[in-house]
Parts: sequence; C-alpha cells; structure tokens
Amino acid sequence: RNLLTGMFLESLVEEGQFCKYMKLLADNFNPCAVKNLMCRTTLSVGWDGTLYDCDFNQMLKLPLRAPAPRHIRDFDENLLRARLTAIGQHCYGCTAGAGSSCHGSLL
Repeated sequence: RNLLTGMFLESLVEEGQFCKYMKLLADNFNPCAVKNLMCRTTLSVGWDGTLYDCDFNQMLKLPLRAPAPRHIRDFDENLLRARLTAIGQHCYGCTAGAGSSCHGSLL
C-alpha cells in the first residue's frame, strides 16, 4: 500500500514523480468508495489520548477537526458523530479504484 506519506512520499518527490502519482490517484477517485472509508466510522487514539480520524492521520499528526474533541478526556459522542473528517492529499489513496475500507486499489 503506497499512500502519500512517509518514505514513499519522499521518494516520489525526490524522483520527480509526485505530480504523476497524484494525477493517477485523482483520475481514479471513486466517489462510491467514500461511504466505506474507516475514517467515517472509527477513531484512532494516540498514546497520549489525542483523537484522529484514521491511522494515517495519526501518523501525520493530523487530529480531529474542531469542534470535535481532540482528546479522549473530552469525549463527546454527539460532537464526534457530527464531525467533519480532517483530510489531506494522502486521502486519495483510500478513495482510488475499488476503495475497499481504507484500502483503495488501482488494480
């Protein structure tokens, strides 16, 4: 799985392939995959109690968007259910192609 994060992102940039890969993901965006994304129904909790929409956002230190609680001690089910997902360029990897759960696939 090669999402636009970490060493894979760095290698794309270094090799001048970032725009090409981003276009591939965007061209294969599947709006039907969005309803099954894990970020819509689950949370990731960091070691320090910080709340994230998914593991990838946790890795990128991209916490829940306000007004949703950003820490487990501030848990509020109503605010969590109404939250908007924090998104970034890496999200295209979960919505490309078949997009099963958070595992988009171009093959």
